[in-house]
Amino acid sequence: MSQVPTLPEDQWGCKLPLLLIPVFVRSQFSKPSTVWRLAFSWKLALGDIVRKNRPSNVFLMETKNNVTLETIRRRLGFNFGSYVDPVGLSGGLALWWKTEVEIDIETSTKNIVHTVISDKLNSNVWAASFIYGCPNREGREQVWEDLMCIGQSELLLWLCMGDFNEILTTRDKVGGNSPNPRRLASFQGMLAACGLVDLEFKGPRFTWRNNRGSGDLIMERIDMAFANAKWREMYAQAIVLVEASIGSDHNPLLLNTVFPLKKVGKPFRFKSFWTTEESCKPVIEQAWALECTGSDQEKVCKKLRGCKDKLKVWHHQNFGDICLQIAVLKDQLAEIQKRIEAGPKPGFIAEEKVIKSKLEDLWQKDAMYWHQRSRIKWLQMGDKNSRFFHLTTIPSAAKKPTCEAQRWKW
Repeated sequence: MSQVPTLPEDQWGCKLPLLLIPVFVRSQFSKPSTVWRLAFSWKLALGDIVRKNRPSNVFLMETKNNVTLETIRRRLGFNFGSYVDPVGLSGGLALWWKTEVEIDIETSTKNIVHTVISDKLNSNVWAASFIYGCPNREGREQVWEDLMCIGQSELLLWLCMGDFNEILTTRDKVGGNSPNPRRLASFQGMLAACGLVDLEFKGPRFTWRNNRGSGDLIMERIDMAFANAKWREMYAQAIVLVEASIGSDHNPLLLNTVFPLKKVGKPFRFKSFWTTEESCKPVIEQAWALECTGSDQEKVCKKLRGCKDKLKVWHHQNFGDICLQIAVLKDQLAEIQKRIEAGPKPGFIAEEKVIKSKLEDLWQKDAMYWHQRSRIKWLQMGDKNSRFFHLTTIPSAAKKPTCEAQRWKW
């Protein structure tokens, strides 16, 4: 497993010891050139979850291209990255973490990354096994044996989390062939031998589906988190959050071990995504055309203040709180996915596509805002949307006000 430490490029200023497990699968595109490209919605979904929850480390599966992932890792502010290379066009694992935790990788295979995590905030030390289950029976049995070996020798608090590629009970599957009792017994026996218990979760029950029509739809809960008694006692408030699936046929898992910090108010700043709306320019022109008294400097200050006030009103009327809109749409998406779980209907699937499209649009605007904050040039965004790329490369007004004014011709 190759480890790539780097200097910090972007700090989110958060000390929450969170674990984020987005699960992504191999590309199903037919064109060879697209096999190695991460889907646009994949990157938006990952960026949104990281910015909103600020995890201390992230584990990804079916990564394919470590070079592309390194670029994304730096953009999202993770200081270290460690990888298991894919085998051909399948597999590949990635583990990212920030400086607020120290991670020692003890075992690294194509199915298990076993680590020791040291939390620098409270000096807690515990073991964590990140799992990517094997799709075939023989491979799964080997993974269970490897986990039992770890469980027999592990003396620390122990968390085991990831895609096990196996359901725990018959209730964890809808559609397709009936669950194999022997496979269930083998999985349950491994957990019992390791002393692992299923952590509580909040969100959709099923974490994977084959995205087919209602008659052939299969849904399963195969992405889970388990812990031994010592870990559970130490983190009694920990909860697993199942996020809505976007850009993947799996739902990301978010393990929150502590309560969130209170948010701090932010000063007013011109947001670059406003330039995507044609109605923005007239608002600024009207504010700048107002007659003001005083010296030239006082007039400029008054015009800027008036422009700020009008933009705040315009933003509220046209966008509102983008984060709130995203949260509402994600709740709607989770709700419609629950309905699909209960009984898939064509109307539900169509509604799900509409919500995902709205989410991607808001995420695009939100990504422009964070690009502006971090001053990162998201070159790969231009491959998907050239207008988005050119807008995000406009210099900020604070650094080049003359160029900005000439571009808009105010």
